[in-house]
Amino acid sequence: MALQHILINDIDEQQLLRLIDGKVPEARDIEYKRESYGDGDSDRAEWLADISSFANTAGGDIIIGMEARAGVPTRLAPVTINLDQEILRLEQIARSNLQPRIPNLAFRRVSVADGELLIIRTTRSYNAPHRIVRNGKGQNRFWARSSAGKYEPNVDELRALFNLTPQLADRIRDFRADRLAKIAAELTPVKLMDRMCLVLHVVPYSTLDPAGALISLPDVDQHPQPFAPIGSRSASNWWVNFDGIVIPSNANREAPTQRAYTQVYRSGRIEAVASSIAPGDDQSGKAGRFSSIGVEGKILSSLVRYLKGLQALGVEAPYAVMVSLIGTRGAHINIGIQGTWVEDEYSALIEDQYHFAEVILERVPMSIQECGVMLRPFVEQLANAAGRAASPSFGPNGEYVNTFQ
Repeated sequence: MALQHILINDIDEQQLLRLIDGKVPEARDIEYKRESYGDGDSDRAEWLADISSFANTAGGDIIIGMEARAGVPTRLAPVTINLDQEILRLEQIARSNLQPRIPNLAFRRVSVADGELLIIRTTRSYNAPHRIVRNGKGQNRFWARSSAGKYEPNVDELRALFNLTPQLADRIRDFRADRLAKIAAELTPVKLMDRMCLVLHVVPYSTLDPAGALISLPDVDQHPQPFAPIGSRSASNWWVNFDGIVIPSNANREAPTQRAYTQVYRSGRIEAVASSIAPGDDQSGKAGRFSSIGVEGKILSSLVRYLKGLQALGVEAPYAVMVSLIGTRGAHINIGIQGTWVEDEYSALIEDQYHFAEVILERVPMSIQECGVMLRPFVEQLANAAGRAASPSFGPNGEYVNTFQ
């Protein structure tokens, strides 16, 4: 077995030695090189062909510093070049000579007994096909990969690659529409407290691939905390169901209603739903009110947790992130800075459902601030729903500054 089942940051010398002991040959998802790529035109072209062939097919690893005979690894051969400089050089070549750019090109330096090796991982791209462009001119050279190595795909294979991205987008939207219809009809894994809900869907693109790996339900069962429901600090109760694992907000499984839940699908998709976000005012008789800042904070803080949890399970980017509000007719929304409410500043919601534009994330945000910048289209659209032309959550340089006060 090659290395793709292992997170790149977990690869060490022992795993590389197992490739040698097991005589694991070069294949569709792994290639060995004694030395790094040179700086001549043919060397650069080979580098670009290697990574684009992986990206256009199923992803794979290039191991630099591994001797091989007839494609079978024989020994570790640590490189002697400055790997920091080499990584920068290879990244620059890839950025300048491929269209579109390959996301998530990852580099891993592995220390071994006599030095270091370099592992370069290219995940399968869902924005394929990637073509090689040299000297600013499109040369329309595309590469794919089989067990025998890289090759130039024929017309039919290229047509399939070009059609992949629109098909994936349609499937993501179909999944969202189907799930929202079921939530609105109260066909949910648990009974919610009220019908007005905040809904977050995360769909990793890899889950749309029939050959994509499923997550390990036992791993989620043992470590459910990253997937605690929206508005919950921890997961105190969970169980396995037909679709995967359900994590409700109430520790009591027998509670007649739940405030929120997370459904972790075995494919790696996530559905997080929270009700009771706009409780009504019994004294005034007014419909429920809620703040966009509050909704924004719930989404961003939960999303960072969920994506880090998925990455730990081996479910990598890109991710489609989609937020919806359902059951909203008659409720009122306000920006809600510092929890203040001014009567003439909140907007009445006249639609029963609001579906915010999906956002595609090419990497996992490491903080709420980074996530806020990445989800700016959603944050701005939410502010629009609250009657503001622009969100106050961003600073003059586009940085995310809100602290959910």
